[in-house]
Amino acid sequence: MKKTLALLILLLAMAPIGFAHTAVQEPDVITVTFRFQPGEDLFILKGNEAELKRLYALVDKYRMQIADKNIPVYVDGYCASLPTERENLNTAFVRANRVKAELIIHKGLKEADFITNNYVDTYHNSKDIVVVTLRIPSKTEQQPASGIPVIREQPEPETFIVKEAEPQPGPEKQAETIIAAEADSIPAMLLAEPYHFALRTNLLYDVFLLPALGAEWRINDRFGIKLDGSLSCWSSKNDKIQKIWLLNPEVRWYLLSNRRFYLGVSGNYGEYNFYKYPFGSFFSKDNGYQGRMWNTGLTVGYQLCLSHHFSVDFNLGIGYTRSEYDSFNIKEGIRVYKERNRTKNFWGPTQAGINLMWTFEKSK
Repeated sequence: MKKTLALLILLLAMAPIGFAHTAVQEPDVITVTFRFQPGEDLFILKGNEAELKRLYALVDKYRMQIADKNIPVYVDGYCASLPTERENLNTAFVRANRVKAELIIHKGLKEADFITNNYVDTYHNSKDIVVVTLRIPSKTEQQPASGIPVIREQPEPETFIVKEAEPQPGPEKQAETIIAAEADSIPAMLLAEPYHFALRTNLLYDVFLLPALGAEWRINDRFGIKLDGSLSCWSSKNDKIQKIWLLNPEVRWYLLSNRRFYLGVSGNYGEYNFYKYPFGSFFSKDNGYQGRMWNTGLTVGYQLCLSHHFSVDFNLGIGYTRSEYDSFNIKEGIRVYKERNRTKNFWGPTQAGINLMWTFEKSK
């Protein structure tokens, strides 16, 4: 009996030797973070270059494992800078899809390679960020020299707790469409999500009592069609007059990665009748002018984003102008013409503007 007990104790003492290699290494967790401007889903490359380069290198290194579904690419969007939960969740969703689109377009990954989560929350005190995570499995361990089988345990997958409900199917399908539509030579994550429609007024024209109101329709992120109209109908007891109407159509081509800078082809057509009113101060104080004019030319401009729905549009146009007019002055309430059926043609500025814009996105 004593011998049997001693043998059992000896076997139990040797057991840890046989299972010395049973410990399982945790997977290596690699994270890459991309920062966004508060309230915007536009990805700005400046400041994110190093992380983007590192993400490219990781995808190249583990391309086979990703394709074999051994290493899923986790993309988590965080947004907590907008007023409502729905806006935060939708913005986080669009940002995450921009990052996925970058890898799909430039690294050949597929939608099935990603696991996406969106959060109405901060990530390490950052309110506007997208985190890409790769979990690299530990290397296959060698069999022990004793020949005793190794007991391996798979690490339990990490559980993600989404603090807010996922977007409804509508926004999800829309974001997937964005990824497919932007598959061209420019990285999708660098493109601004264009507004769909905008109302605008030219503050420079407003100052000179020539109220201006316009609208722009963005066909897509590259092209837009704009139409502005101006109208004034002022007169006074001391014979001051300013009666002007003006139409200004324009086709715009938005350039660069953020789609804020643009070139355009524009024109103006209108009729005028002014004498000593603010607009007439650009001309002779003793003369009034009435007639019609038209011009055409090129415009250049830039849109400065103020908030989620407001921007300022700066623009300047240069081209050819033709004006047909009569000049006159007024003496004792009677209009006396000085020149009739005159014309003037010149090359130079055709328009200028500091426009306040109220933008509208596509309906979700």
